[in-house]
Amino acid sequence: MSTTILGTSKADLDKRIAQSYRALRSALEALPRERFTEKLRTGWSLNDNLAHLAAWEETVPPRVAGVLASGEDPKLYEDVDGFNARVARETKGKSTDDLFARWSVAHERLLETVRSLPEDAEKLAFDVVEWNTTGHYPDHYADIGAAIRTADDLLGLVQTPWIGFRLGVGAIGLPRFEEKTSTGWTFKDLVAHAAAWEERTASRLRTSRESGEGMLPGVDDADEFNAAVVVRTRGRDAREVIRELDAAHERVVDEIRKLGPEQLHANDDRVIAVVAGNTYGHYAEHFDELFAAVPKRPAELLEKMREGWRPFRRALNRLGLSALSETTPAGWTYKGMLGHLANWMEKIPGEMPNRLEGRRGPMADVNSENAREADESKSRSAHDAVERVHHAYQTVVDLVSALPADRDLNFMAMSLVVVYTYGHFVEHGRELEAAIPRTSTEFVQRIDAVWKPFRQAIRERGRAGLGERTPSGWTYKDLVAHAVGWMQQTVREMQSKEFRTGWTTETIQEFNDRSVRTHELVGAEAMVDELDTVYRRLVETVSGLGRSVSSSRKLGSTGTTAGRRWSHARSAMRGWK
Repeated sequence: MSTTILGTSKADLDKRIAQSYRALRSALEALPRERFTEKLRTGWSLNDNLAHLAAWEETVPPRVAGVLASGEDPKLYEDVDGFNARVARETKGKSTDDLFARWSVAHERLLETVRSLPEDAEKLAFDVVEWNTTGHYPDHYADIGAAIRTADDLLGLVQTPWIGFRLGVGAIGLPRFEEKTSTGWTFKDLVAHAAAWEERTASRLRTSRESGEGMLPGVDDADEFNAAVVVRTRGRDAREVIRELDAAHERVVDEIRKLGPEQLHANDDRVIAVVAGNTYGHYAEHFDELFAAVPKRPAELLEKMREGWRPFRRALNRLGLSALSETTPAGWTYKGMLGHLANWMEKIPGEMPNRLEGRRGPMADVNSENAREADESKSRSAHDAVERVHHAYQTVVDLVSALPADRDLNFMAMSLVVVYTYGHFVEHGRELEAAIPRTSTEFVQRIDAVWKPFRQAIRERGRAGLGERTPSGWTYKDLVAHAVGWMQQTVREMQSKEFRTGWTTETIQEFNDRSVRTHELVGAEAMVDELDTVYRRLVETVSGLGRSVSSSRKLGSTGTTAGRRWSHARSAMRGWK
């Protein structure tokens, strides 16, 4: 008869081991290597800790096997103090890397043992595992606290796992933020939850520092606090929640930097414990939950890229070429921002071979690269800026498409693509959206700003010039017919509220050809009159949409495929003046 207690299961145990092991291991790996051979106030060095943790985990497989065979723990070691002393003696002369490697091997064998346990195994078998993992790891938190000497040490522990956690948040892609995680809340709730605890931690650090009263108490009821976060998150935009997480983390980092050694170690390292629980320990708690949604195969990564590219490209279409020389909320021009995006995507092909082999190539200087792109964008045309970002994105699509479809990407390779493609689009999409018209008046002004140079170019060509060829091979009269056709289509869709979707390269070309054919017998003067008439109808229709036109349903074709439809006209206009 099994003596397994209610709630003990391999899945639950495996999850708890993963969370606690990851938190402890990431903290140890983030500490300065020169600190590992020093004797701490706790009496051991960090190297002693590593050997000790590995040695006890090495006892688990044979002890569990003994329990399964006889029902008793064979122990297989002398008294605990003697065992620890022997391990410490054997550690001398071993490198930190060797000891980390030993712990890795021991831990993997322990996990294999857990996964091979029958679900109805004796409770003692599960106890042996827990005694040497989830029940053992907390014994060594004090050693980590003793090894932290400065705020920079604590920041290292926070920032090292933060990078992976934040990359995971970016990698799941915005469309999945409303989906449920393995724990039942949404990914958006998870991110808001992490942000709320970091915000709370930053506030506690600041208040304690300013009051001089030491670390103040936390929340009275964590479950109530978490539930309130979920309620507050409902209906919010996922991008806003991500920005909230980043802002909260920046506050925590800023507050940690202000801590002195005495504040770090006051009240038995209370500050370190609070920071650990709400930053790197917290990341470890939600790591598996978050990373279940992170793409692993090239096809999954391509899907995320396209999900991120489409809204970014639609926003760029709606902004239009004429606005790309304007200044963004970040202080550069939209051309500069596009050059910045393209530049970092262009670095992916050169770096990808390194990442696929699990290493990093030489890192470019971010500030100088961004400054150079901002400067060079001043002499770059809006059309060229758009074409460059398109080409850079397509190059990455081709690169990822060529990767072996049946192999998982390592995290370093995956994160390279995430950071420089769809994670980057989200970051800068806010700048585009800030310039998109929100009212019918603003939208008419934007249309007019594009219309005036277009109409002026036609006027300068004159009726005789409309028969000449454009750089793309049309006549200028054909180009005007093309423009008339799409404006008419736009007006029809907005007035009928029946918006055609699913445009493809082929259907767009068919529409263009039909627009040209139907105007073959129309004279140049009549062609221009029709252009002016349909433009007035377009303006009147947009003006009648009401106060807000931010909805893509109201905008219809003007807000979705308009940029793509007008690309031929933009190309042809390059040679007009």
